[in-house]
Amino acid sequence: MSFFNRELVLGRNPHYDKGVRLLDQGLYQEAIAEFEQVGTADPAVYRLARFHLGQAYAELGQRYLQGGLLERAEAALRHAIEIHPRFADLHCQLGIVLRQQKRYQEAEEALLKALEINPRFAYAKLQLGICYLQRGEGEKGWEAAQQAVALEPRLHTTAYQKALNLREEGDLRGAIAALEQVRISEVEDIQFHTRLGDDLYRRGMYAHAAEEYRKAINVNGDYPDLYNRLGVALMAQGDYAGAEEAFRRALEVNPRYAEAQANLVLALRGAGKGAEAQQALQRLAEIAPDNPLLQPPAT
Repeated sequence: MSFFNRELVLGRNPHYDKGVRLLDQGLYQEAIAEFEQVGTADPAVYRLARFHLGQAYAELGQRYLQGGLLERAEAALRHAIEIHPRFADLHCQLGIVLRQQKRYQEAEEALLKALEINPRFAYAKLQLGICYLQRGEGEKGWEAAQQAVALEPRLHTTAYQKALNLREEGDLRGAIAALEQVRISEVEDIQFHTRLGDDLYRRGMYAHAAEEYRKAINVNGDYPDLYNRLGVALMAQGDYAGAEEAFRRALEVNPRYAEAQANLVLALRGAGKGAEAQQALQRLAEIAPDNPLLQPPAT
């Protein structure tokens, strides 16, 4: 089979089964202990155990960071990065931890790594600006902060404006403290779940990808690409009815979303709804006449 679902491998390894239960309960240290005991004899189970192990370390690192336990947060996040080296969010969190320990050079490296993975990661750019400011590079720091707001205008919050005002007054310490209060938690949550879903989809873990896209939609359902991603993940599992619903939701938000319209055609065809598929194809011809679905098959 082309994808792995955590429920499909339950019952094949007691450590994996217990680890999943503990992870769902938020008992991250206990879950880590179980996942680390899953051997390589069953590749499907081992693959999922490694993924969840990284997830547990990431969650534990975030918990330690929120509690001010910086050394423990660093250790947990480094473990998570070993497993998920391409998760920009983890590098950003590590950068914050290192910055709060006044290890500015290492913090800069971690934040630049986050931006290498995702050059449009506005919050990482903001954190990089704070890092520069704290080590005395004022011009470089404010430039990075301004670039962050240009990437994500919702960063221009009351706290950000307060930082600008304090800068004008010459209160650098107060300005930095205000910048540290800048948050766009909604946007960052959506980005985190979307990136995680994309990674899971690329790994063929379609059910897990769908779960992450739903989490992103629950934060804010105004983004049509989230419904489109969900539909693609559901279609990969053969859930054409669920996929059709997701693509139609995407088109409710953006009626001219050509990719979602094309995917709707495929979902309807997969469900055996030939007449509806033809209607959807006609609509696709109106909004995207060059779409490959409209081209005659090669002979």
